[in-house]
Amino acid sequence: MRLSFSGGGSEGVRVAQEIGEQVPEEILQAFGLAGANQRMFADGNVNRHWRVDAADRTVVVRRYGVPRGLASIAWEHQLMAFAAAKGWPAPVAEPPATVATALGFEAGAWTCHRFLEGEAAPRDTPASRHIMGRLLGRLHKDLAGFEVSGQRPGFGKTWELDLMVEPAGAGSFNGLVAAFGREYPELAAAIRRQRYRNLRELSRLHYPDLAAHPIHGDFSPRNLLFQDGQLTGLLDFDFARQDARLCDLAPLLMPFQPLEPRLAAALFDGYQSVRRLSEAEWDLLPALVRASLLWWVALLLVRWRITGEVPAGIGRTINQRFPAFDAFEPEVRALAQRATA
Repeated sequence: MRLSFSGGGSEGVRVAQEIGEQVPEEILQAFGLAGANQRMFADGNVNRHWRVDAADRTVVVRRYGVPRGLASIAWEHQLMAFAAAKGWPAPVAEPPATVATALGFEAGAWTCHRFLEGEAAPRDTPASRHIMGRLLGRLHKDLAGFEVSGQRPGFGKTWELDLMVEPAGAGSFNGLVAAFGREYPELAAAIRRQRYRNLRELSRLHYPDLAAHPIHGDFSPRNLLFQDGQLTGLLDFDFARQDARLCDLAPLLMPFQPLEPRLAAALFDGYQSVRRLSEAEWDLLPALVRASLLWWVALLLVRWRITGEVPAGIGRTINQRFPAFDAFEPEVRALAQRATA
């Protein structure tokens, strides 16, 4: 057994095999939760979470499902604390008595967070998407004052996939795709085509010229909790980083298949009621949707490399989601034309 405490050091964290359905007792003890009742949440695309009910408090314990350096986790926690200070219901870290930011245990990283009441919106409607867009616009304005300089450790901008895949040990995104191609050559070739296409369009449309700001990284409906019509939870800052603000909006157009046009229009109307998009941002929107799909592919490639997980999600993204968005792109351009007319 190896248990280490960190307040944000630079050492890396490697993914271990699944640790089971329970939080190890060593982790519970370290967070002052020995003997507490626990229940694992069923959802979560990347990380695993447990509700833990102790005699004096209820918290959420997270185990990171992909490699995260402890300095990267500390940056994430600082951003959550900043958002909370601005009035956002963020799941701020609840450190143990040692005031550690994260715990390293059996080659994984564990954190403890405030439990937030509430439920995700039960229906996806134009009204709910308008509220979502308005909330995201307000969040971007509030996070602008975050004064921690530089990029989040271990992260880059959306197109900087070499940084994203460093934990896989393949040297670069191209190196990882090459390794993947030895088992799945046709799928790897399709990934390369999408990557080169996306790099060209992002460069042509001057993506690097967009200013980088703190973004949430996964502002999806499942990460917004409500109670009695009020926002009570803004969850999952795991992909928070410094990037163009549009990188928070673009993925929302492709939750899996393209977002219905009426919902997309409501989302952007809500956002623009707080912050207007520039013409350059509208031009870049389709390219950044494709970049967000490649970001997801990169994450799945890391998991494949480390765990041997069958890459069904990679195949779905390349063979279904990319073509679906290409067919949807005229709707996005029409939305941009209406917004800028």
